[in-house]
Amino acid sequence: MMILIAAFTILHVLFYLKLAHGWIRIPLISSKETLIPFSVVIPVRNEEENIARILHQLAKQNYPKDLFEVIVVDDFSDDQTVSIVNGLKDSLEISIRLIPLIDKQKQGKKHALTAAINAAEHETILTTDADCWFEYNWIKCYNDAFDERTNMVAGPVAIQGKGIFARLQQVEFAGLMGFGAVTISHENPSMCSGANLGFRKSAFEAVGGYTNNLFTPSGDDEFLLFNIMSKFPHSTRFLKSDNAVVKTAAHKKLRSFVNQRTRWTSKWKYNKNWKVRVSAILFFLDYLIFYASIAFSLLGLIDPILIALVILVRFISMLLFVAPINKFLKGRSSFWPLLVFQIIYPLHVLFMGMNSIFGSYTWKGRKYG
Repeated sequence: MMILIAAFTILHVLFYLKLAHGWIRIPLISSKETLIPFSVVIPVRNEEENIARILHQLAKQNYPKDLFEVIVVDDFSDDQTVSIVNGLKDSLEISIRLIPLIDKQKQGKKHALTAAINAAEHETILTTDADCWFEYNWIKCYNDAFDERTNMVAGPVAIQGKGIFARLQQVEFAGLMGFGAVTISHENPSMCSGANLGFRKSAFEAVGGYTNNLFTPSGDDEFLLFNIMSKFPHSTRFLKSDNAVVKTAAHKKLRSFVNQRTRWTSKWKYNKNWKVRVSAILFFLDYLIFYASIAFSLLGLIDPILIALVILVRFISMLLFVAPINKFLKGRSSFWPLLVFQIIYPLHVLFMGMNSIFGSYTWKGRKYG
């Protein structure tokens, strides 16, 4: 058992130190004078509480109004979302188009995104979600990130909220986002977020869009990332700019948090990227052995001081990686949330791994198994 504990502890520490070094090496985005047009796509379903805010923020973007359009795609909302969008179309000084999905057999986020991309007037697409918000240089940051060689740009996302539960989510997502940023920079992609994503329409069409995963509820962002990076190597980058950060609210209830994470992890079983699958298995084993080592120390089978040192070393390596990213996202101190996470996160990973295989979740009023 000690050999396994030592081996996985070394792998764990080296893994996070490599990620920390990789994050430092990602270059910042520099400004450029040339401006390109964008189509900003927002898929919506029952977003009456959020849609007005994001449309107002887009209207205040520090970018020429004639160089971007906003396409809102309605996925069969049964609240006031459509009415609100129609009411703002004429009052805001930006181009807003509302496209409703019509075929009930073609519903869900990927069908909504596909409809918007097909209708887009511009080559460069930006996607975000209605429950997000961002600074007024968001579009300008993407303009600075795209050049003639770029087919996709993944942007940073931050969790916002008050209280310990929100801060736990904040540091967790900072780690996930940093992991995605580093692996994209290393041409070995793992994840990105559709809440902050840009890509060329021609690249989307060249890989067949979401054809091979259209009816998989989640994964519109990551599957597209894998496909574009596979077909167009060295043409994807991470947008490392604090002006490009997209923010979203932390979950206030544990149930909604588990529901969302189940949706995210459920796409693992559809992922054909063997590196991602191997990584998921190693994460699962790492945390399983971590808990086993704690149990063995409590039973007196392993020296508890030794296990305490293992916990300390693992914590420090994780802190060296997550703290700079959380600071970049303007989050509060990572120390105490990560200290708590060191104990509860392995349980979270183990539970989500099992739940993604055997559990179900609800998303936008629809249940998926």
